[in-house]
Amino acid sequence: MTSRKRKLIGVAVRVWRSICLVALRAAECGRKQVLPPATPRRILLINPAHIGDIVISASLIPVLQCAYPSAQIGFATGSWSAFVLKSDPRIAFVHCIDQWRLNRSDAGVLSKMWQFKRTRRAALREIRALRYDIALCLYPWNPDLLDLAWTARIPVRVGFRHSVMAPLATLLVDRPTTPFMSIGAIQGELLRAILREPACLQYRRSSLPESSPEAIREVCALLGVPAINTIRYRVIHMGSGATNRELPPEFWGEVVRNRPDQRFLFTGRGSREAANIEAVVNRFENCINACDRLSWQGFVAAVRHADLLYGVESMAGHVAAAVGTRCVVAYSGLAGVARWRPDSSLATVVSCHLPCAPCNDIRGCPEMTCIRNVSPQDLLRFG
Repeated sequence: MTSRKRKLIGVAVRVWRSICLVALRAAECGRKQVLPPATPRRILLINPAHIGDIVISASLIPVLQCAYPSAQIGFATGSWSAFVLKSDPRIAFVHCIDQWRLNRSDAGVLSKMWQFKRTRRAALREIRALRYDIALCLYPWNPDLLDLAWTARIPVRVGFRHSVMAPLATLLVDRPTTPFMSIGAIQGELLRAILREPACLQYRRSSLPESSPEAIREVCALLGVPAINTIRYRVIHMGSGATNRELPPEFWGEVVRNRPDQRFLFTGRGSREAANIEAVVNRFENCINACDRLSWQGFVAAVRHADLLYGVESMAGHVAAAVGTRCVVAYSGLAGVARWRPDSSLATVVSCHLPCAPCNDIRGCPEMTCIRNVSPQDLLRFG
């Protein structure tokens, strides 16, 4: 795409956003508070973000099951995360909506916008047909897709007060500003607007369904064992959704070299991560390359039955927290360790704390000292 086209798209988006803001702010005065029903039939959770974010949001499911045991739970998310929910028996319905700003593919902006429009139309049709009683917009930044819940005519719509689309909500919650509050706890604050029994909030915890026999067999086949309990191993997940949060293959080679008595299972996805993993496993006999060789359920099973997971700031740490596996992960200073760390007492986060952290800049800086100054020994000290 040419620079001129990019500028024109940017201008069009800003003009449209300004028009929407004026209309929404004008409508705010007429917004009426609608209380949730005592026994809702269906509740929709909306989070268009990525795998780690969805694993975090899943911590709210036990709370909803406690408060409304008869309610069916649906989830609207990006197609890049939908498989996490489709394998979860606690989720009755999954709707895919690929918000273009959160789309990490290599497609152009116009292609991403078209994909968003197409998936939004399909998701809206599904959501309207199911007639949800409550919608919870969990993404604490824009876009939170409150407009999706409003267009679907869901009677009770809960969102954060700071949202651009806040006038479309029927119940608003202030986003907590406590610096050390985890993102899962922040999302949990939305539930206070609909819970008749606040005590149910004590059940908020990261969790994923038990692994199926098929998923466990996937792991056993890679490890070359008849049963998962006949071998001990550790998982290394090198990749991340943002490459500036990763550490080089040499770093992980040093981790393996210092633990010659351990067996390591390297997990990942895609050609880039495969090349990085190959650069390590080819040098050591105690490593197994599982890149692109495990389904989502197989990956979860591999993490669940591992002694320990090493990784970086990615979904892998959140999965470890959800299945009760000890993990040691290296974090950058981009978004704040306390807010985004795995929500588990079994998780240890290593980072190089700097005055500039968190910078809240997804691009980071050329130096990225906050993570590049982490050494293999920093991780090995904890496991």
